[in-house]
Parts: sequence; structure tokens; C-alpha cells
Amino acid sequence: MAIDWGFTIRKILVYGTLLVLYALAMTVLFALFPDYWFMILLFSGGFVFLQYFLSDRLVLWSTGARVVSVNEAPRLHMIIENLALKMGLPKPKVAIVGNDMPNAFATGRNYRNSVVAVTSGLLNRLNEQELQAVLAHEMSHVKNRDMFVITFVSFLVSVISYMIYFAFSMILRDDRNSFGASMAAWFVSILFSNTIGLILINTVSRYREYGADRGAALTTRNPDALISALKKIAARPVSGESARALESAKALCISPTAAGILELFSTHPSMEKRIANLEKVRAEIRGY
Repeated sequence: MAIDWGFTIRKILVYGTLLVLYALAMTVLFALFPDYWFMILLFSGGFVFLQYFLSDRLVLWSTGARVVSVNEAPRLHMIIENLALKMGLPKPKVAIVGNDMPNAFATGRNYRNSVVAVTSGLLNRLNEQELQAVLAHEMSHVKNRDMFVITFVSFLVSVISYMIYFAFSMILRDDRNSFGASMAAWFVSILFSNTIGLILINTVSRYREYGADRGAALTTRNPDALISALKKIAARPVSGESARALESAKALCISPTAAGILELFSTHPSMEKRIANLEKVRAEIRGY
């Protein structure tokens, strides 16, 4: 199987940039804030890693997903068990969300705590091959440890945001208007986390989706099934209530619950780009 060098190089550049940013952030943190570095790491990392360790329970609770047994969903369990064997993974927990919106997501901090969930709308909408392709996509997220990757990026953004806050607090500190300086520093840090930070997180998220699409296509040897599934999912009219119910897991879902205004702020690549990449994988599989 030929290596997709374009995708591989872009992925290395993205993750390499993250590592450089992390190294720079830690260097600046220890140099400029020798008295505050522990507090910054504690505040920025505490909440992020609490979310990480509780991710499976939080996402299941917020979406209303219910873990189901083999007897309750034999078809679903069989497909996931076969995919786990193919991919060399422990079988994850299986959950179903009672939601008409066709979608799926994977969560969990490691292989042993992973959960793959699908909506009832997805089960009713897709045929066997399409369902297998979507589940392979979610299993690829588990295999690639994407939950950890996103947690790391969120931690990095959080650290930098707090550093900006402390830096501007010291620069703008004025005994006559300390409250105003604090508010200005807070505004700048929030502005960073909701613009540059969000763009960084979503850029990594989009590469996660490309990687999971590719992994699914190579695992099933059937990229056309995933293309067909993505088209069906995108074509399904979705009520606002159904989309809101999955809002907390929108970054994890195979298809976004709502499109971003600009691709930079979207957690997922456009459908056209995903299909184009899957067509490249199809050409690889067929040897031309």
C-alpha cells in the first residue's frame, strides 16, 4: 500500500508545530513566571485533564447515550467486535443514542475505557456496509488516540491563555484601576482562546477526521461505503432539537451537527474534501 505522503507530511507539520509551541510555551512560562508557573499549570491543566479522565461518562451523560449489551444490539456488537479484531484493539463498549439525527462518535481516554456510540437515526438510515464503514471510522479515532491528542491541544491553548492573562495583568497593573487592568487582561486571554486557540484545536480536529476516514477505508477496503454513508448523513434533514442533543459531542461526531461559518472554525473538513481524500484512498487500494 502506497503511503499518502501529502497527508503524512501535513500531519507531521501540524503535530510538529504543536510540539514547538508547547516547548516555547513552557520555556516562556518558566522564564517569565517563576513564581506563578505551578498555578498556571494547575488551573489550565486541572479542568482539561479532569474532562479527559471523565470523558466517556461525561459524553454519554450529556448526549443521553446508553451502553447496550450483546443481547440488545447483536448486529452492532458483531460489527464492532470484528473491527476490533482487525485493528488489534480491545472491544470498546457499545452505546446507542435515541436521536433521529444519523451520527456516531467515539470517546474514552484509552483503549480500555473507549466507547463507540451510534444514534438510532444512523442505524435506521445505513445499510450493513455503510454502518461498518462508519464504525471503522470511529474505531480509527480510538486506535489513533485522538481523544488524548485533542486533550493535549486544549491543554496547550489553556496554558497560553493563562500566560496571556498573567502577562497582561502585570503589564497593565495600576493601583488606581486594578479591576480594569484585570478585565482587560481577561478579555485578551479570552480573545486568544476563542480565535487563535480555537483555530488550532479545529485544525488538529480536521486532520483527525481525515486520518479516521483513511483508517476506515483501509480497514474495510471499501471507501465507497464510507462515501455513501457520509452523503446519506449529510442529506438527512435534521431538526434543531436533535442537533442540540448532540451539541456536546459535535467535535467527536463523524459529521458535524452544524456547519462552521468558515472552515478555519470548523471541527470537520468539508464533505467535498473528505470524499476527494477517500477517492485517493480508493485509487491506492485498487493500485492506480
